[in-house]
Amino acid sequence: MMDAFYFGETRRPLFGVLHRPARPIRSPLLMCPPLLQDGIRSHRVLRAIAEGLAGAGAHVMRFDWYGTGDSGGDTGELTLAGLLLDLGEALAMLRPLAGRAGCRWLALRSAAIPVLVHASEQSEPVDLVLWDPTLSGEQLVGEWSEQHRKQLVEAGRYPMGHGVAHTDELLGFAVDPGLLSAIATFDAGQVTLPAGSRVTMAAWKPGPAHEGFVERLRSTGVAVECRTFEVDDRPCFEDPHRFETQAYPRRSAAQLVNWLTGEDAP
Repeated sequence: MMDAFYFGETRRPLFGVLHRPARPIRSPLLMCPPLLQDGIRSHRVLRAIAEGLAGAGAHVMRFDWYGTGDSGGDTGELTLAGLLLDLGEALAMLRPLAGRAGCRWLALRSAAIPVLVHASEQSEPVDLVLWDPTLSGEQLVGEWSEQHRKQLVEAGRYPMGHGVAHTDELLGFAVDPGLLSAIATFDAGQVTLPAGSRVTMAAWKPGPAHEGFVERLRSTGVAVECRTFEVDDRPCFEDPHRFETQAYPRRSAAQLVNWLTGEDAP
């Protein structure tokens, strides 16, 4: 069963979808989408995962950040402070279903930035699922900017020349430069989560940055479980010629559901 609704402040309406299980037997999960084009391309796979988890007995809530999707505002109003506010509102909506056990937060790629920042501000332990998480805001902004350049001059969108870059446009969105500046300051290596927190990190190809992040979390009393997908069906996020391809890593999505429901124990 799936319910769609608006929540949050009247001046800042947020759109959410709650996937209800037939019989709740697991902790609820809040699904946080990545930003800009990643948010559009991951919509299908996040819905599929939400349906899989609900089928296994968990309430799952998906939502759109303010300025995206069916929420109010437009992308020019996206700010890091606003993302943190939205996250707090979404958690407040889901918390009554969690009781004292609390809920899990799932972040895909760039969604890890607001999730980790918000989690670091909590006094109680958190339970995070980080899927292919962005660990460097500076690197992310650089990748976005490079992809934007490629779309203008390399991807063949303009047969008679190339597109014109506008200072407030990024990958088809009007974006406040202040958002990019704030994101660029993010460094997961500086994040400290409350002691007793749990993190499940899923990646296709873990690298030194992932390993360093995990080591630091564990040194601060955070329990970290690392998972590597068996099949590398990671979408070609950086390929300028496949930029708008619907990203749906089917086998990895199914494996993630199994991990989160304990059906594929390590």
